[in-house]
Amino acid sequence: MDGQFNKQSEVICCFCGKGLLVKDAVILNVQPNIESEEIQNFFSHKKHFTELIDKSIPLHPDFFEDDDDIEM
Repeated sequence: MDGQFNKQSEVICCFCGKGLLVKDAVILNVQPNIESEEIQNFFSHKKHFTELIDKSIPLHPDFFEDDDDIEM
């Protein structure tokens, strides 16, 4: 992949390994450490992200706007 996405690009969920459209994915931009100049993108289903992140972490309301029926 050349790093260019459109709404119909398919990505892989980092939690379940199943495909989903980038327009439906949570996009995680990960920087290995504070001094890293590059980031790595991970993608996940919203449901997986909201179920796996610690409940003490407040999430933006958009994470709950369209719950899907993805099984873990």
